[in-house]
Formats: sequence, structure tokens, C-alpha cells
Amino acid sequence: MFSLFRSRRDRTTTVVSGKESFFRELERMKADRSVFQAQGSEHGDIDMRLTSRIEEHLRPLLGKWEGSTVWFHQMDYYGDGVRSLVFRRDIFPRHSLPTLQAMLAGEHRDFTILCSVTDDMTSHAKRDFLALFNARMLVTKGLANQLSTGHSG
Repeated sequence: MFSLFRSRRDRTTTVVSGKESFFRELERMKADRSVFQAQGSEHGDIDMRLTSRIEEHLRPLLGKWEGSTVWFHQMDYYGDGVRSLVFRRDIFPRHSLPTLQAMLAGEHRDFTILCSVTDDMTSHAKRDFLALFNARMLVTKGLANQLSTGHSG
């Protein structure tokens, strides 16, 4: 089970004040693009295997993301090792964080799972962010507070 308190104590979680500081820190923490370029033509297949694992885990919990009003899996391919997910705040699957993070091992060790959490899936207005890395996590203060109090899916 996910524990923000334990991860902060163990110094595996970095909490930042807001969106701007989150994305500055994300750029610093994520793997350099050269790691994925070194995978050559295999990178697309490696990325798709992670995509499939993420969806196999989340689909039974949240349903398909296609046409969903509660979550979305960004399928655009940038070759940067970042899998992007958007969740409506009230269903954010906090208990899935350890499972999702565990996927970032082996051939996916250098990948990042980026979660955007919003009150309104049709707007980019108020969003909080969380990024999972192999052994670390980055989160905005608003979402960290939400996770600490347990008010999420």
C-alpha cells in the first residue's frame, strides 16, 4: 500500500509547490533521451509493452480510457520514455501507485509514468501532478496533501 509519509521519510519522494517547479524538477529527474535513443528501433516496442502493462492494470479498476470521463492514457509517442496518464481527482488510483512504480524495472527502468490529476477532464485549469520513477516519486503539494489525507480513489 502507498504511504506518502513513509516515502517522504525514506527520501524517495520529492514534494514541490506547483506546476512550474514540478516540470523543472521532472526535467532534472527523468532519464536523458540518449538512454532511449540507445534502444534504437526497439524503443517503440519497449514503450508499447509498458503501455500494455499499465492498461492491463488500470482497465479493470477504471474501465477503458477511450471515451472515458474519468481517465485518459496519452498515446502520442515522443520517444522520451514518459507515459502520460490523466485522472479525474475523485478516482485517482492511489492504491495502484506501488504497482505502477513496480512496472518501472528491467527494460522499463528508465521510464517515467507521469500522472496529471484534475477536477475536470475537459479543462486544463487546476491540475496536480505526480511522476513515478524506478525508485523515486515527484509530486505537487496539492496532490501530496490529498494522498496524505486519503481522499482519492
